[in-house]
Amino acid sequence: MTALVTGREEGRGSPAGLERHGQPGLFVVLEGTDRAGRSTHVRRLEQHLRYRGRGVTRTSLATSLLTAKAIRAAKRERRTDPVETVLLYAADLAERIEQVILPSLRAGLVVLADRYVYTPMARAATHGVDPGWLDRLFSFAPAPDLTLLLDVDAETALARQGRHGPDRYEAGMDLGLSSDALESFRLFQDRLHTWFEAQASHYNFTRIEARGTPDAVAALIEPVVDTFLAGR
Repeated sequence: MTALVTGREEGRGSPAGLERHGQPGLFVVLEGTDRAGRSTHVRRLEQHLRYRGRGVTRTSLATSLLTAKAIRAAKRERRTDPVETVLLYAADLAERIEQVILPSLRAGLVVLADRYVYTPMARAATHGVDPGWLDRLFSFAPAPDLTLLLDVDAETALARQGRHGPDRYEAGMDLGLSSDALESFRLFQDRLHTWFEAQASHYNFTRIEARGTPDAVAALIEPVVDTFLAGR
């Protein structure tokens, strides 16, 4: 198993118009579809970097004090407006950038983010929201230094779903893809996977083959991050 790594160019790796944060810290994002293992590997990467003596801050999508409750409520709704939902995510990001991400970067820490602008952009785009408008909406966000795309196909995501069915939000039930929640989940995750695949070069993702065991995937992630941090 090998990591698929795209070439990196200065000024890329983020939606059009985003600028580098210009702080002494380093900003690393883990992205991917549902069940790609993002949360697991953010936690494992934090432990790995702390063991190596790095100061680390970890943050996750939809955890701001301002909007986290509203986002959870919107996800429970049987029908949610994609523009309203992505605006809530933008507000969530704005607060976390101001309160967590930028202060940590100024302090010289490594900031690890479990998802960033790309997940809300992917979900909104698959619901028909204009990509150019999404780029402009998230143009306030500082660019990550490194974005790892944990790459799993829809069949793998479905296999990882387990005995409990997905919630309506993860399954994209509002799109009417299928009346069966598991089949809708598979079809919706395939759409998200297609979006991430199509945008990998544009946003300069570093792609990691993530269908293996947690240990196998961590063995791919850690050397990529270590090499990147050593080079900075």
